[in-house]
Amino acid sequence: MRQLSSADWTMLSLDTATAHNTIGIVGIYDPAARPESGGPITYEEVLKYIEARLHVAESFRERLVNVPFGLDRPWWIRDGDFDLEYHVRHIALPQPGSWRQLCTQIARIHARPLDLTRPPWELYLIDGLNGVEHLPEGAFAVFLRVHHAAIDGVAGAEILTAIHTREPDEAPPPAPEAYHWEPDAIPGDIDLLGRAALHGAIRPFDVLRRVRKMVPELPSLVTDTRDPDVTSPASLPKATRFNQIVSPHRVFGTAYTTLDVLKEIRTAVPEATINDVGVAIVGGAIRRYLLDKGELPDEAMVAMMPISIRPTTTRASGTATSATSTGTSGNEYSIAPITMATDETDPLERLTRIVTSTAHVKESGAHPVRSLIAMSEEAFGGLMGTVQRAAVRALSRSGRTVAAHTLVSNVPGPLTPMYFCGAQMVDTTGLGPVLDGMGLNNGIGSYGNRVTFCFTADRAALPDPEVYEQCLSGAVDELLDAARARTKSDGEPRKRSSSRDTPS
Repeated sequence: MRQLSSADWTMLSLDTATAHNTIGIVGIYDPAARPESGGPITYEEVLKYIEARLHVAESFRERLVNVPFGLDRPWWIRDGDFDLEYHVRHIALPQPGSWRQLCTQIARIHARPLDLTRPPWELYLIDGLNGVEHLPEGAFAVFLRVHHAAIDGVAGAEILTAIHTREPDEAPPPAPEAYHWEPDAIPGDIDLLGRAALHGAIRPFDVLRRVRKMVPELPSLVTDTRDPDVTSPASLPKATRFNQIVSPHRVFGTAYTTLDVLKEIRTAVPEATINDVGVAIVGGAIRRYLLDKGELPDEAMVAMMPISIRPTTTRASGTATSATSTGTSGNEYSIAPITMATDETDPLERLTRIVTSTAHVKESGAHPVRSLIAMSEEAFGGLMGTVQRAAVRALSRSGRTVAAHTLVSNVPGPLTPMYFCGAQMVDTTGLGPVLDGMGLNNGIGSYGNRVTFCFTADRAALPDPEVYEQCLSGAVDELLDAARARTKSDGEPRKRSSSRDTPS
C-alpha cells in the first residue's frame, strides 16, 4: 500500500466527464518472425505472455482507494480481485482495415474513461489491418492505455519496453530475488481518515521544507527574466480552436520521418538539438493547419513541454529489462514554455527562434517553475483540477488561454528491434491526454531510425486528422528543403516524407 504523490493526485483530479488524463501506446507487429508458427497471434497467447511479465511494474496490479471526502491523497493498493482477462481485450477492424479505420478505432477507445475501481490500464489486441499499404501482410496492433496518475511518459516507454523482448523467443525477465506478490487488505474509512489526519499534521512541515529549498531561487522567482520574444508572451496568449472546453470525442494520427532527415535539417542550424527540430516541425504543422482555416494568430503560439525528472533504473543503467525499472512509477516533472514561432514564415528562422527559446528557458526559469509546481501540488493537491477547470472556463470567455496553446512531449523509444509474443515491432506511436483548454496534444517518438510525430485532439477542434497528418509531413519537407538550400546539398533527390511512408 502506497500513497499517490501530489503530482499523481493532480493528474487524477484533472479528469472530467468529457476529458480523461490517459496515456496510450500503440505498437504494430509483423507475425512472420514468430518462431513457433509465424502465423496469426491468439488472444490466449497474449494473456499468457502478459501474465508472465506482470512483475515488471507494480502498476499492472494496483488500484486506487480514495480517502473519504477527498481529505487526503488516494492510495494505491495491490488488487486482490485482479482479473487479467478484464484488462486484456481482443478486437478486429471491419474490412478493409485501413489506416484511418485503425486511428479512428484507437481514438474512440482512448476517449472512454478507465474504470478506476480496477487497476487503471487496458491492453487491446487489434487484428484486421489488411488495408494499410505500409504494413506487412498479417500485421496486428497492440494498444496499451494507462491513466496518467499511474505513469508518466517515461514510465510508459519503460512499460512498453518491459513487455517486449529483444529476440523473438526470449524468455520473460526474472522476478527479483525474494519477490513475492500478495494483495493488500482494503483499508477501512477509519484507517484512511486516521492516515489523513496524520498527513494533515505533518503537511505544514512539508510545505515549510519546500519553502526553505526555494529560498535560493527567490531572486529568479521575483524577477521575471524571461524574454517574451523568445519564450512565452508576458500576457496570457490568445486562445485558438485548441484552447476551449473539449468535447468527449477524440481523433488520433501519425506522420513519419527518419532520424537521418532530422540530422540533415540540423546541419543548417548547428546549434539546434533534435528536440528543437521536432518542435519546429510541430510548429510548422500547426501554422499550416491554422493558415488553411484562416485562424492563425498574429502572435507566436506557445508550446508547453513536460520534462520528466523521475529517476528510473532504465536511466541509471541504460537497460530496460530490469524487473524493477518501473517500480517507482508515477509523475515527477517540470514544464517549460517554448515559442513555436508560428508568426515566422521562414522555416529555418522559425527553428532558430525555437533554439533561442529553449536555451533561454534553460538559463532563466525552468528550475524555479519546477519548484513552483512542487509547491502548488503540495499545498493544493486535488484542488488543482478544480482550479484549472475554473481558469479555463473564465479565460475561454475572454478569448485567452492559460499559458500555452498545445503540449509537445518528446519520448525517445528503443533503438534496436523489439518483439511481442515473438512478432517483430515494425511501428510504434502514441496518444496523450486531451484536457479542457488543451485540445491538441503532440508527441514525438522514435523506434530505431524512424521518428514518429503523433497527435491526439478533440474531434470538435480538429475534425480532419488526415489533414493535420499532411501538415506534419509538409512541415518536414519544408524544413528539409530549406536546409538543403542553405547548405547547397548535392545529395540524390529524396523520397518526400509522408504519413504513409513504409517503415524503415
